[in-house]
Amino acid sequence: SLQIEQCLVEDRVAYNVHKNTNQETTSIFEKKAAYRKAVILNETRQEASEVVSEILEKVLDGNSMKADRIKKIVGKIIDVVLMDDRVVLNLSNMNAIDNYLLSHSVNVCVLSLITGIYYGLTQKKLMQLGIGALIHDIGKMLIPQDIYHKPEKLTDEEYEIVKNHTVYGHKIMRDNLNLENDTANIALWHHERVDGLGYPHGLNKYDIPIFAKIVGIADVFDAITSDRIYCKRIGYYQGVSYLIDYADIQFDIEIVKKFIIMIGYYPIGLFIQLNTGDIGQVMTKNKLCPVVRITQDSNGERLSNYYEIDLYKNPSISIVDINIEEFKLRRASK
Repeated sequence: SLQIEQCLVEDRVAYNVHKNTNQETTSIFEKKAAYRKAVILNETRQEASEVVSEILEKVLDGNSMKADRIKKIVGKIIDVVLMDDRVVLNLSNMNAIDNYLLSHSVNVCVLSLITGIYYGLTQKKLMQLGIGALIHDIGKMLIPQDIYHKPEKLTDEEYEIVKNHTVYGHKIMRDNLNLENDTANIALWHHERVDGLGYPHGLNKYDIPIFAKIVGIADVFDAITSDRIYCKRIGYYQGVSYLIDYADIQFDIEIVKKFIIMIGYYPIGLFIQLNTGDIGQVMTKNKLCPVVRITQDSNGERLSNYYEIDLYKNPSISIVDINIEEFKLRRASK
């Protein structure tokens, strides 16, 4: 966890975190549930990156901005994410855009929206969430670029300057783009943490709005699983392990659970519940469809003779809940 922490935007250490050498497999059953859909069709992704690029350039040039194009592209993203047949969550395609900030903006938007869909947010709320997620880092354009792109560890003074991107972004979204408070607050508070040690205001878990919590998780996950100038990416399973390690410390544990179910990367040993009511442990690294060892039946009875179910071969059975707390306790006791 320490190495991953060093790779977050605020802790720029020139150490490399090695890529996960395990092959992360995909499955045709990625299509089997609407809440697992998240990759935008290539042309929509490209259009989204162009919209973000245009807005960022206007921030740099000091030109006037309108939110119309942002709203239009977020509407398209929502439509694609909600599609039933043709959109599959495939994180390996999430880094197809060369420019990191543009790619990161689009990725965070997609990941946030599928989490919001899982929560059952209305179309209006999804639009507010999606807009804020797409331009959550807009304030970084007002950070001196020699600091923002610095490959070495930031000094304390430089770190304080970088942290101001949240305040700058909030001001741009509220005053220049005339966006609603719920949307603008995403830029302001996506670095707040449930333990109260985030920034800029040190909010606790009860004061951080759900939009900021969702985008904060999507932001960190995409950042640590993407290549950046100062740090190499880690694998998706390692990224999920990081979220688990800091669930209920930095991140809202219930949102982390939903996020992991959405992207379908389940670490071996994770305790899960199936839609059958049975409870068990993940035994293999098969994205979305792992082999699960059933240890407790739907009546809550512990089984003396375990048995295993391959979710790949049983597409009607799916994971509906995960037990992060038990997983962390068992891992800590080893």
